[in-house]
Amino acid sequence: MKKLLISFFALALSFGGNSFVFSQSFSDYKNQIKFTPLRMINLVNPGFELSYERDYAKRLSSQISVAYLTDVFNVADYDSETFSGRRIAFEQKIFYSNNPNQTNVRKYFSLVSGYSSVNMKNYTGYFMLKDFELEDHLKDYYEDVFDLKRTSVIINAKTGFQVLLSRFCFDFSIGLGFIVQNITHSNRLNPDDKMLQPRSPNVYYATTNEGKRVYPHMPISLKIGYVF
Repeated sequence: MKKLLISFFALALSFGGNSFVFSQSFSDYKNQIKFTPLRMINLVNPGFELSYERDYAKRLSSQISVAYLTDVFNVADYDSETFSGRRIAFEQKIFYSNNPNQTNVRKYFSLVSGYSSVNMKNYTGYFMLKDFELEDHLKDYYEDVFDLKRTSVIINAKTGFQVLLSRFCFDFSIGLGFIVQNITHSNRLNPDDKMLQPRSPNVYYATTNEGKRVYPHMPISLKIGYVF
């Protein structure tokens, strides 16, 4: 995170000699089209994400984001060939900087709601027999290949800032919220058996084990866009 912020501000400072860059302000534009590079290497829901943001008041803007979820870079511990899904999110921003539209840097609070749906074919998991015996537990584990569907509802509160450099906008934010996640399995050998739980916390177990759960969520986002 520290390296990311250093790189971001280094990029901003590299434009310091260009008076045209810093003479512009957000009041000159109302629309933003943005790309989320970190989505491509997300460990749970990788993919490609685009956002559209519209300013409609001095301190208010709304943003909608859509993503096609696919693991083209093999960053997640899933079957990348069959991993696919969709994600949509809506974000309402409130800018609290002094004269936020009269500068090329503005800070904001926001509320985000989102929904995603993911399907995975031929996912490999390890299961424990329903009536296993501890003294002979090694014989009670087996491997199964099955289909998996995961849906998630996301609610977050975020804080962030936007920087305008010429016609490009950099939008960095961090937030806190929760995810309501529902995972279903199909085409399993024995639906009554339970997935084998790892000894230490594991993100892939939490995102593949069947059931409905609520998890805390702390998103970190960097969007790069074009203003017009």
